This record gives sequence, structure tokens and C-alpha cells, in this order.
Amino acid sequence: MPTQKHRSSPRWRLRPQLRLSVLAAALSLGACGGGNTVDEPASFKLLPDDLVGAPCSACREGHLVGQAHDGVALADAEVLLIDAKGQIARGRTDAQGRYAIATTGLSGALLVQVNGLSSGEPVQLHSLAVAVDVGNRSVQVSPLTELMAAFVLGGAPLDLLKQGRLDFMRVNATSLRSSQDRVCHLVQSSWAAIVGASNAGASSAAADLRNGEPGSAHQGLGALASSIELQRVAGAYRLSGVGSDAAAQAGVQVDPVASSVDAVLPAPSAEQAAALRAGLAALPGLEQSLAQFSQLFQGSQAPEARELHRWLAPQFRHTGLDAAAFVEQVLLQAEAGDAPGSSLRGVRFERPRLLEVDSADRLRVRVQLSLPAPALPRSETLWMRKQGDRWLWEGDGQTGLVRLRHLSILGPKAREASELLALPGMRCAATEAADTRCAVEGGQGDAPSGGQLDYGSPQNEQFGLLAHYRSEAGSWQERLQMARQRTRLLAMPSAQVSQHLSFEVDARRIDPRVSQVRVQGTGLPEQGLSLVRASTGQSFEHLSLADSPEQDWHALRTDRCPGGASSAAEHALCQANWAKAQLGEVYRFSFFDAQGRLLHTQTARLPAPPAPPAQLLAEASQWFAHFDLQAEPAQQPLYARVLDPERQPQALDYRWAWQAPKSASQQLVGAQLELHWGQPDTGAQGQLRLPLSARQLQATGGSLRPAELVPQASLPSGALPVWLSARLSSRDAQGNLYMHYIAPNNPF
Repeated sequence: MPTQKHRSSPRWRLRPQLRLSVLAAALSLGACGGGNTVDEPASFKLLPDDLVGAPCSACREGHLVGQAHDGVALADAEVLLIDAKGQIARGRTDAQGRYAIATTGLSGALLVQVNGLSSGEPVQLHSLAVAVDVGNRSVQVSPLTELMAAFVLGGAPLDLLKQGRLDFMRVNATSLRSSQDRVCHLVQSSWAAIVGASNAGASSAAADLRNGEPGSAHQGLGALASSIELQRVAGAYRLSGVGSDAAAQAGVQVDPVASSVDAVLPAPSAEQAAALRAGLAALPGLEQSLAQFSQLFQGSQAPEARELHRWLAPQFRHTGLDAAAFVEQVLLQAEAGDAPGSSLRGVRFERPRLLEVDSADRLRVRVQLSLPAPALPRSETLWMRKQGDRWLWEGDGQTGLVRLRHLSILGPKAREASELLALPGMRCAATEAADTRCAVEGGQGDAPSGGQLDYGSPQNEQFGLLAHYRSEAGSWQERLQMARQRTRLLAMPSAQVSQHLSFEVDARRIDPRVSQVRVQGTGLPEQGLSLVRASTGQSFEHLSLADSPEQDWHALRTDRCPGGASSAAEHALCQANWAKAQLGEVYRFSFFDAQGRLLHTQTARLPAPPAPPAQLLAEASQWFAHFDLQAEPAQQPLYARVLDPERQPQALDYRWAWQAPKSASQQLVGAQLELHWGQPDTGAQGQLRLPLSARQLQATGGSLRPAELVPQASLPSGALPVWLSARLSSRDAQGNLYMHYIAPNNPF
């Protein structure tokens, strides 16, 4: 990885008569702004257990039932019920987002957490349930109940859960009613504009956000959920509207801790509201068209290119690709070692979520690509136009495919620099590269005679991981054999979690004219961060950092700031900028051609951050897919081990045990193997990479075997394997990545 220079209550029992009178009063209340006339004194809070209603049609004794939706039903999503003692009951939603979970062993109020996909994008939502809900009422989970739960609990539920600060004593009838009133205040104008005009009897005052039925995507609560978007912004939220109204799209910031009245989500104009209703009404037909398109991918053979072209609009352009390139590189993409079209074999294009409306016949939607398990679903966001009986793909009109997210890496903890610099015989000197390199010459201290132990540069984040043994004596292979025997591991393997920002520009889905992408935003240098295509002969999934195009790396550490030669003011500013970057900042990606001409600019928003590094490390098995090699020294990928004569000719005959993350909310993304080679005659070096999808990784049965996976025949003529590395990746409900790698500097 390249050096980063910039870059870091008790239960009240009421007499039956009093209970009935209170119940009658409670049931007379409207749910959303519906005449909040009961004003209880501070010394008495009506308990949720006293709010008893008629059992719902789907209710089952001893079970909590409900539905999870986010404009679309959250199908096959994980559902957790968590009580004040931390006890958990688990279940999953069905294809309509419905769940029914036994509450045996749980007590009191419950936090309902749903981890799933909204049209292919990870989403995590919460709601609150009380004892009387069990077996009596359906509890919905939606962006609206997420806000309700945050208002009741005094913070984002996920943050409070991570921090162990969930206070279930805050959950009572008053707080639930108050939080619903607050959410209704936020969306009342949008509700009236979008739903009221089409259904005179429908208003937010008649809606029960937590216990009411959501309805379809273009009616009632379903229409409201379909017309808003909720994003986590650190401890707060950003609530925005879909459609073409600029103010609604900009949205409002919602702070669950603030006691003041929130701003109101701007309502669309009458014309825009009518267009939005028309767009919502068109979704079922669009979904049917997507189902027809999906049929092309259900056979054992890939679909014909000419048939795929019939579904693309004449002026199609998507993520920088024209129709021909999109068909070849995306729709007919092949997985490594498989036939064309294999990567999308069995795919279903489904669950469109409305994002913007031009007319009833032209919609911008996010579509889920559901692949056969264990492959992860993904999404495409694009414009679609109705022509005859089908909806054609127009594309997004963008220049490339970009994504911004947090990346947490489980890796080695380096030895302290001060400890290493004090070693006997340590000498440091400036180099032509204007940095300092430190080494212990052979025979001094405990360094082996002949050659030297090269500790590298204290300015480099790799300092304190390995001490490389280098010698000019003997042949290239002999020198490597000495390096294999005498190179020293300094670090403590897999003992630290470092945090990064990952700037992802897909190297395959990009306008071929693009030579460089400049990223600007909080925490970056004023001139921005440059990303470029890989060096000649290399092929990476994403553009790389411009200062190291030969390396498959496009992230910056956010826990590192300039020290040493930098002023205290510079260091403080860097820390403040990185802290601000955690708040959901927007970054700008500018695309330039080889002549430096600006082609296009796109933006991406950073999702909410993961848990702090110390927590991730303490709970590593929950968050990270990880290799399990500590008790198997013979399987550890030490430096130059593949050149060990005792292992030849089975140089790559390893068996790397790995485990998926234990948390059901974490999704396995895949793996990548790298065989690093060298050429004795020319001194040339390079890497042979093998990416593995989640499906391919699961097929390994819990052990990666490089000898079976890495095509050594692909090595350049005369090249020899030198060392191996591998990495496993998973992602959370926000889309953030978690990576564990093994390499000579982190062998287990």
C-alpha cells in the first residue's frame, strides 16, 4: 500500500375502570397530528401496555409481526428484536418484507432492527415495539419509524446500540406519540401534496406510522415512503424528497437530539406532485417490463447481444459506456475462468425504486440486480423510457461509475518507531527521494553477517512492519533465499484496525476518453486527489492513486495526519477536516481527458461511519471476514516462502482457512489473491491478481488453495513466484467495507 503523506421504569398497574377510561381516551387520538389532547403530568406517564387495540389480521400469539419497507419491500432482510437486557430474537422477511418472530425470552420494550437491501443498496432501519404489540398489532419498519425511534431514544438507534447507551425507559405512550407528531410535522406538506390530492380521505392525521398498514408503493403510507429518502449523516439524518423539485431533493437536516422544532421537508408543486403520482403509478408496469428482460438471462447460455440491444434506447449511455460497450462489458461480462455472460447468469432485474420523474413515460429509477446465492445483489441507477409495451434503458448519462465509502482494515500493529531507532547499530540516512531510510549493517547488533537489515523510512506507514534482509552477494535466487531466511517480522499481526476513505472509480465502466479523475472535498489537499488508470501491463478494478499507478490502491488513511516536520496548526487542521469528513460530506469527482480538458463532474456522498477502531478490533470476528492461520505456521505467507526449496515444486500449495463475519448484518463481498513475481534476468517485478466473487469464495468450502486458483501459466516468461498475499472483504448495512489481509507483514 502506498505511503500516505497527507493522509486519517417500573410498570404502573391501573384499576380496571381507570384503565378503560384511559384506553378510550388513547384510542380517540389521531395518530399523526390527530388532536394530542391528553397532557399527562410529568409524574405519570401512560404506559404502552395500556394501549390495547384489536389484534391485526396477521398477528400470532407470542410473535411480533410487521413489514419492512423503504419505498420498496425489504425482501429477505435480517430482522433483530433486541430488549433492554441485550437479548436478541432473529428472523427474516419474506418477499413482501413481512416478518413474524417469536418473542420467547424477551421482555419489555423492543428495538426492531432490519438489515437488508433497498433496490440493491444496503439499508438499515429501526422501529420500536412495546409489550402490547406482541400478538396484537403489526409493527412497521420504515424510514419514518427510523426517525420516530431516534426521537424517542435521543439519538440514532444504531449509534446508541453500538455505544451501549440504549435507554428503553424512554419508550412510553407519550414519547411514541410525540415522536410520531414530530415526524408527521416533517412530512405533512409532502404528504398533502402527493397523497392528499389523489385520495381525499388520506392525510397524515389518519396515518399510524408505526402500527398502520403501509399499502402499495403508490397509495397511502407506501406512497409517502416511496417519495422520500433518508440518509444517515453521523449522529443525524438527511431527509429529502424524490422527484424533480430541487428544494425537496436538497432536503433538510434532522437532529434527533435537538429539542427545537425541525424544519419541514419542502413540498413539491402541484405539477411536480402530479408527475410524481403518475411516476409511482407507472412502477408496476415498469417492473413487469424488467421481469421480461430478466427472462433473457435464465437459460444456460448467455443471451444474444442483438436481443439485448433491443432493450437499450437509441441514445443509450451509462457509466461512461455506449450501448455496445455496456452489452459487452456489463450484460455479457464473464467471471474469471467462465464463459461470457456468466457473471449475470440467472439475474433478475427487479424492485425498482423511483428517484426522479420527467414524465409518466420517463423515470429515473434504482433497480436491483438479484443474482443466485451467494452472490450479492447490486444496483443500477438509470433513466428508463416507455416505448410501446416495454421500458427501454436510457442509462444515467454519466461519465463513470463512482462510489465513496469508509474502509476499515484489520492488519498489523507496527513496532514503535522510537524503539526501532534505538536498536544497536541502527543508522539512518537521507536518500535521493528526500526521505530517510534506516538500516542495521550485517554483523552489527543482532543483524546477520553480510548484507543489511533494511527497516525502511520512518516517514512510511510500512515502517515497523518488516525488516528486509538485503544482500548483493550471489545470484538473484540466492539473494531471495537469504531474504526468505533472514527477513524479520516486526509487527504484531492482525492487532490493529486502521480507517480509510475509499475513492472508487470503476476502471472498466468509464468513458474511454478519461485519463485522470480529480477528487475534491473535506480532508483532501486543496488541489484535490488524483486517480489514474493502472500502469501499462496492469489491470485493476478501480483507478489508482496517481503517485502509485502500479499499485491497486485508491484509499487514504483518516487516522493519520502530518506530524514531525509539520506545524501543530497543520496537524490540528488535518484532524479537524477528517473529523468533519465523518459527517456525511459530499465529494466532487472531476473527469479529465489526456489534454487536461474537463469532461464531466459527478458527486458522491460519504455514508455514516463504522464503529470506532477499538470496538472493531475487540469484535473483529463479528465485522470482518478473516483468515484463521495463527495456529498454522506452515500456512502463513512469509516473505519468499514460495521459493523454499523444500516446498518446490508445490510453491503455491497452501491451504488458507477463512471464516465469514459472524454478524448477520455483514455481507461477504469476495476475495483477491495476488502472486508477486520477479524476473531474475531483468529484475522486473509484477503481480498476478485473481479476484473471487462471493459465489466463488463460498465455493472454496472455507479454505483458499492458491495452487488450484492461481494460473501460474500466466506468469511472464522466465518469471518466478516470490511471495503471496490475499485479502477478504465484507460490507455493512451502510455499504462500508471491512478488509482482512494476509501478506509477509501480516501472516495471520
